[in-house]
Amino acid sequence: MLSLLIFFFGSTIGSFLLVFVERFFTEESFIYGRSHCDHCQHRLGIFDLVPLLSQLFLRGRCRYCKTKISFLNFFTELICGLIFLSAFLHFTSVTQALSFLFCLVLSLFDAKNHGFPLLVWGGFAVIFFLIFPFHVTMLCWFFLALLADCFPLKIGAGDFLWLFILSYFLSFIQLVEVIQIASVLGLLWYVFKKEKELAFIPFLSIGYLILFLTLQIH
Repeated sequence: MLSLLIFFFGSTIGSFLLVFVERFFTEESFIYGRSHCDHCQHRLGIFDLVPLLSQLFLRGRCRYCKTKISFLNFFTELICGLIFLSAFLHFTSVTQALSFLFCLVLSLFDAKNHGFPLLVWGGFAVIFFLIFPFHVTMLCWFFLALLADCFPLKIGAGDFLWLFILSYFLSFIQLVEVIQIASVLGLLWYVFKKEKELAFIPFLSIGYLILFLTLQIH
């Protein structure tokens, strides 16, 4: 029963993160503003806001205008619930769960805006800096981020800043493996979706998850 409550609490946090990402670049408050349908602007009732269950019962559509709700909302709530549950069951440590939360937040920003606010990245960077010792190899990723910001390297500075944070958890070789996995996934996505510009951080995050699960199995 307690595990279910932890999962539900994590899903609720995921719902809040969606609002946070959606309203970060707008004038709407993500704390005090009432939730509403992005299409018809109708204010949502309490039964429209139950994480996961509301979307299942409403079949992924707005109760009022019947517009289809992005599956990303359901997916975010599900993943966030699993992150909290994995930490509670000690499948991951608290810091590992925090790293997955970092990946989720930056992936949401990148998927929606093809970039993320440095303020959000800096908040996570400060937290991890207080927990883990700084090591020299991290400077490589920060230097590459500066180069990507100054020159057209065909990869965003934000991707290297993501790698900077994950270097707290993975070795340089493991990060290269994550990049390889992400590149293959990104290439497959490009082939099927034909998108000219890819949000790469979601693929890096999936690569990190695949590597993490592989290491856990072995």
